[in-house]
Amino acid sequence: ILMVILIIIIYGSNYLVLGDGEHIISYIWTHLGFIPVDILVVAFLLDEIIERKEKEAMLEKLDMLMSTFFSEVGNELISQLSTVNKYKASTENLKSIKNWTENDFDNKLAELKDASIDFSADISKEDREEFLENLRTLLVDKREFIINLINNPNLLEKEEFTGLINAILHLDEELEHRSDLALVNDADFGHLNGDMQRVYNKLVHEWVYYLKYLYK
Repeated sequence: ILMVILIIIIYGSNYLVLGDGEHIISYIWTHLGFIPVDILVVAFLLDEIIERKEKEAMLEKLDMLMSTFFSEVGNELISQLSTVNKYKASTENLKSIKNWTENDFDNKLAELKDASIDFSADISKEDREEFLENLRTLLVDKREFIINLINNPNLLEKEEFTGLINAILHLDEELEHRSDLALVNDADFGHLNGDMQRVYNKLVHEWVYYLKYLYK
């Protein structure tokens, strides 16, 4: 209302002083024609640029959060699973990752997204309990940290990382459900092996993405 009153005062005083109503109408008409242009520039172009910049800033924070994840639990988890993997040759080419270019990272990420990594825990029955106990201890110790990650609403922007967290929580639940790991038989261990494979696949993908982030 104040703006409308101000417009009336300004244009009214202009008409009273100059007496040129035709010029005022022409001026208003010309500026009305620029309203769609203003909407086009502001609403579609500038807003798109601002939104993209905000999303880039948010993803940057999520990448930093991923750094914390690997420092807290990811590096240890990938180490434990890699040590017992029967098919170590499936990740042999990752040993040269420190010499990769950005294009190498992109190619590997595309490959990991479309294909599964061969994984099978090659552990003797005598060592099975100790391995599962160490794995459960790691996940229990880091459970609160992992749950706090999944409660971050911005994490929904990174579907692959969210899938990894869910897979880890599921493996944690499966291990917690078995109170005496010494009683895990071959069939039960095969079920746990499938859960570990799912975690390992997603973990390696996110580890490569994380190293690409560090590289950049």
